[in-house]
Amino acid sequence: MLPSFFDFPILLLYAEIHFRFFPHFPSLLYRREPEITFDLPRRIGPGSDLPVALLINDIHRYPVSVNEVAIAVSTCNAPPQLFRFKNLTDHQIKHSLDDQLLAFIFEIPRSKLPEGQVYVNATVSVSRKKRTWTVLNDNLFSSSKASFKCRVCNESLPGNEFCTYGDLHNHSIYSQSHVEFGPPLQVYDKMASASGLDFLGITDHSYDLACKRENYLEQDKALTKWNLYLKDFLVDYKTIMIPGEEISCLNKDGKVVHLCGLGLQDFISGTLDGARRNTVFPQQLSINQAIKEIHKQGGIAFAAHPGSQANFLQSLLLHRGSWSEMDCSEELDGFQALNSGYHKSWSRAKSLWLNLLKKGARIPLLGGNDAHGDFNRYRATSIPFVSIYEGFDRYMGYGKSGVYGRKRSSDEILDSIHDGATFITNGPFISIIRSIFPFEPVISNRSIDSSDLSRLIVYAKSTAEFGRLLKLSVFLGGPSIEEKLLMKKHYKENIYEAAEPVPPTELPQNCYLRAEVVSILEDNITLEGYTSPCYLGNY
Repeated sequence: MLPSFFDFPILLLYAEIHFRFFPHFPSLLYRREPEITFDLPRRIGPGSDLPVALLINDIHRYPVSVNEVAIAVSTCNAPPQLFRFKNLTDHQIKHSLDDQLLAFIFEIPRSKLPEGQVYVNATVSVSRKKRTWTVLNDNLFSSSKASFKCRVCNESLPGNEFCTYGDLHNHSIYSQSHVEFGPPLQVYDKMASASGLDFLGITDHSYDLACKRENYLEQDKALTKWNLYLKDFLVDYKTIMIPGEEISCLNKDGKVVHLCGLGLQDFISGTLDGARRNTVFPQQLSINQAIKEIHKQGGIAFAAHPGSQANFLQSLLLHRGSWSEMDCSEELDGFQALNSGYHKSWSRAKSLWLNLLKKGARIPLLGGNDAHGDFNRYRATSIPFVSIYEGFDRYMGYGKSGVYGRKRSSDEILDSIHDGATFITNGPFISIIRSIFPFEPVISNRSIDSSDLSRLIVYAKSTAEFGRLLKLSVFLGGPSIEEKLLMKKHYKENIYEAAEPVPPTELPQNCYLRAEVVSILEDNITLEGYTSPCYLGNY
């Protein structure tokens, strides 16, 4: 059966260019060749080599021979260094869907890289039938082919001695549809560990995990892809990989919103907005039903990008809606208010979150990027079948979740999230603490004694990479209390670490404190960090 107009979702990246409503349907993106994309981290931490990934998708439809890869690394002040790779089998990643997507990782030795910003261009020579051609960075029609930027750092992420950093919302090779595909977990592992992240939540779409391996337009009651997906987590990765789903479920209006579950072993169905025709999983769960299913498995449930609003086409064709206060059960373990940068969706999500706190809810902040690979920039089908859109403020690890303390397992990370011991940032570290040495944070869902207020310190830390500290703020709020600013400090000097005592004040019977930090770069770009609340008294 041919796909119809209603089979088309409005989704993001990596950009799939071969889907057409009907045979011969006009498409400027369509090429009789596989999608070919290079990708690499936006930063690498101390001692890390630079991994460069090459993904070649749809090879079962358009098989090619891969001949040679060349990677040029340059700075503003020096000519490029050229690295050639001819024996590509030594760099190929084996994975469960490698008959559909070829994945390679090439590593540039750290000893060959200067500190600071570098620019990377990668080419691959490929052959199909009698034709041989060279691809620069990607082969997507209308994309810029611009150089990749990567910062080579000699400093770790700010405050990583006091916390564990990760990205909780990512899509792998199992999120494969009409307009997007993702990379294997092995690629995520290389990119995350090189960039300084400790953990990743892998949250592939429930509707993608329920489709057939050989045809993403058809659902599969046998759940072949789900079973392959779980096997991928049995590998010993350097990064802590947490299996999960982005579940399509119904809000109070009967519209689809997305809920992420982490720490799952059993599939949870949600297929309404997946743009598939056959419905072997007809039942659609409500938000509360989905949360219960996640908790049955000992997992955590968090609202996925709750500040995003469905556009007209998404609402009309995919039955999508938006999160509201009525949808936010106290059973939620987290609120992914930060989805990439601090944009319009963040403002809406933050406002929604503060209203929930005012009503007495205890829901910690979480951050992620909804990345489908996207390690350096994202390339999406902005206008179906016409052009590629590129953005540079959304990539894996840009918006981060931090959990306090150095964690060594997925269970420890999930427990910390469940306890509310979290903060979010796209730059500086932030916490409310009792002491620095030993580091004793008080951010948690558990209440502390109000008498502790006189001992509390707001602590922030940045690095040259993320800019000097500009502003530090503390807010006080609570049930039926209008949140107020308790403290604000402005810094004009080149200060990268600050510890400010929380000022004494008369406290309501029960209340919360939360802190914010802003850092600033030389080009006046600001970066921000936000703690989850700490609760005082009988809150």
